[in-house]
Amino acid sequence: MLLPELRARVRAAAQEAARLQLMTMTSGNFSARDPESGHVVITPSGRPYGTMRPEDVVVVRLDGSVVEGAHRPSSETPLHLGVYRARDDVQGIAHVHSAHANAVGALGLDVPPIVGTLWKYVGGPLRTAPFMESGTAEYGAHALATMGEQRSMIMANHGLLAIGRDVEVALETAAYAEEGARVFLLARPLGEPREHPKPAPGMMYAPSWWK
Repeated sequence: MLLPELRARVRAAAQEAARLQLMTMTSGNFSARDPESGHVVITPSGRPYGTMRPEDVVVVRLDGSVVEGAHRPSSETPLHLGVYRARDDVQGIAHVHSAHANAVGALGLDVPPIVGTLWKYVGGPLRTAPFMESGTAEYGAHALATMGEQRSMIMANHGLLAIGRDVEVALETAAYAEEGARVFLLARPLGEPREHPKPAPGMMYAPSWWK
């Protein structure tokens, strides 16, 4: 089996995201890039995370062709590959359908950095991109244009995307982005949420890029 360790890590990230309730049933998708071969390992389409095995994770090339795997790769493979082609520094991606981020996206809102973890993990506000049909190569560029220099963003009516130096960091960022969206929605009916001041370099919540 090709890239067994990387496939096991992607499977583990997907299972942890399911445990954290960052998506429902088989929604969401996770991937990692092997720096040596350039191949990408990505979760399969429509497979339950609880029973997923490392060999169920699919290995693809950057052009989308399958190298190894018995299942169809995620329907969002074009999104992942578009990000990898555009960003050499990205080695892991988490795409989740978490409820609070989805609610923010359905409203077309941005989440200001109201908690320190949005500064630390996202790098500032959690922005929402205008709606675009998913499953296309253009979707990656659309997402990155909204994300800018940060590490996560919301896709209107669709979910949350997070990137990292590996799939574990991408998952961690997605979890804290979802927490920020949840705090925002809880606070907003009570008044205007106040932003957390931007931390100075070296402070606890200063952005820790590619930690």
